Amino acid sequence: METIETQRLRLVPLSLGDAAAMVNGHRPDAIRWAQGYPTDGTLVAAGLVVTAEAEGRPLGPWTTYQMHRRSDGIVIGDCGFLGPPDAQGRVQLGYGVCEPERGHGFAVEALIALIAWARSHPEITRVLADTACTNLPSIAVMEAAGMRRAGSDGQIVLYEA
Repeated sequence: METIETQRLRLVPLSLGDAAAMVNGHRPDAIRWAQGYPTDGTLVAAGLVVTAEAEGRPLGPWTTYQMHRRSDGIVIGDCGFLGPPDAQGRVQLGYGVCEPERGHGFAVEALIALIAWARSHPEITRVLADTACTNLPSIAVMEAAGMRRAGSDGQIVLYEA
């Protein structure tokens, strides 16, 4: 699987071995984490990687990517897909940055890169992401990344690109 490069980040696919280590409470060898990493969302995403593989449906490139800061190689967050495209060509994104690294535009930068990467695949028709209506920082990230509001049920707001 390919690494996705941005100006300040290297988005590296989360390997099965690293995902399993994280799920079991271990830090993978030779990887440096920022304070506050992994987040609860990271552990959920790592579990998704492990479960998909165990069920014989590996995620391939539609997986979780760790955000390595290029300046020092430290993992500050993660982003990625909640699985491969569905039959209509839709993929769902998720992202998160550990608390001390928030507010520096890393999530926006990663989201822009993932959207562009997904859109480079002809089978993709829509890139989706959602958050709680009350999560104003996440809404700001999606809008800064060029996503537009696609709907809401009053509790969750859906964005698309």
